[in-house]
Amino acid sequence: MKIEEELKSSKFRSSKHKAIVNVLFTEAWINNRLREVFKNFKITSQQYNVLRILRGAYPEFMNPKAIKEVMIDKNPDLTRLCDRLLSLGLIDRCINAENRRMMDIQINQKGLDMLEKMEPSIKNIENNLIGLTEEDAETLSQLLDKLRD
Repeated sequence: MKIEEELKSSKFRSSKHKAIVNVLFTEAWINNRLREVFKNFKITSQQYNVLRILRGAYPEFMNPKAIKEVMIDKNPDLTRLCDRLLSLGLIDRCINAENRRMMDIQINQKGLDMLEKMEPSIKNIENNLIGLTEEDAETLSQLLDKLRD
């Protein structure tokens, strides 16, 4: 559905303004679908992002600074996020052997298992809700990269 139909408005200052509104609307649209998946597993999108990052580094540990550098949303309180993931038993945390002021964080087997259980739902959103071909998705990614340059 076109953004004008979604918002019941065709008044935009410019095509660039329309594109920005469309990106923001689409981001919320995708997040609403993902939020349902996360809710079923009792985690937030930010917690999922941390788990996803840690899975990518597994079996290595990561320090909070390295995690924050690659997070999608760089604003959250990472200590609080990790405390919650630790209380859920999804990560392990220990003091860095070389720098006792730094913590090392690693996803554990329970966290890996949960991400694996979430995967079909995430893939369902990718494949069924986002009506793009692989070529369309690549073009969109290139346009979004260009937007940020």
